Amino acid sequence: MQDDQKQKTAGGRCLCGKVRFEVQGPLRDVVNCHCSKCRKFHGNFGAYTRARAEQVKIDGERYLKWYASTTDETADVQRGFCRECGSALFWHPKGQPHISIAAGALDEPTRLKTIGHIWCVQKPDFYEIADDLPRFEERWE
Repeated sequence: MQDDQKQKTAGGRCLCGKVRFEVQGPLRDVVNCHCSKCRKFHGNFGAYTRARAEQVKIDGERYLKWYASTTDETADVQRGFCRECGSALFWHPKGQPHISIAAGALDEPTRLKTIGHIWCVQKPDFYEIADDLPRFEERWE
């Protein structure tokens, strides 16, 4: 996947507005993740863009809670959400240069498009993927 520049600056926030963020750099187009962990975190699949972590500036960090599982294969991943309203905002593998951002938290217009689906092997039975975008059993290859 390319980290094509869609806009130089993007902003977003949680539902209550206590956590706000700004991205000073390019955003990747959106990838839908159908893994079981995203479903638990979002209530359905996770639609994520991403940016370089150092380009994401967060305001209201005292309301941002990071959760890191210690019992599964994603123990090296932190998931960020607002401790006030519960909005799922970020997915960040520890020590990696990119942070994934929940596309629904972005202010519009995003100028992004959905480019594919990952972890389709874990897709539940209550919906179908009804587009012709690339699908991957697990990670993007």
